[in-house]
Amino acid sequence: MKRVLASNEFLDGYICNYELSNLANISSNAYKFWKNEIHATYENSRTVFLYKKSIPQKYQHLINLCLNLDGFVLSSAFCSLTGLSSSHLVKSNRSNLYKKLEIISIGRLKFVNLKKLYDDLNLKYDSHIYIEKCKYFSPPPLEKRIKLTDTLCLGYY
Repeated sequence: MKRVLASNEFLDGYICNYELSNLANISSNAYKFWKNEIHATYENSRTVFLYKKSIPQKYQHLINLCLNLDGFVLSSAFCSLTGLSSSHLVKSNRSNLYKKLEIISIGRLKFVNLKKLYDDLNLKYDSHIYIEKCKYFSPPPLEKRIKLTDTLCLGYY
């Protein structure tokens, strides 16, 4: 069964199919033939995430070897949610925002800890957020914002 995750939906309870298939030395399409499997993707993404409880017993021992994605979202989902350019998520670009985010990688895939960002900023998990240059924000109280770096602010509602 396939689920399409919203951009702000955490990967709690999921592992990356790419990682599991490498550890198990199986095809990345093997999950399609499992009975009662549940997998998810983000909109406009081909990356597949497997629901831990739906993985066959044969591979359950490998789940603990996979990175824990609780609280994380795929970087492309984070960029879609916030309107942020993906260049801010690359260490070599020296973005000050990069230092404020928890970013992990699995192969070529990047993940951002969205839950931690919400917690650090004392925002509710269902808050709609966007990130842009502070100079483009309306003056308070018209627009709620939190200054993230010298030039970037996070707006929320």
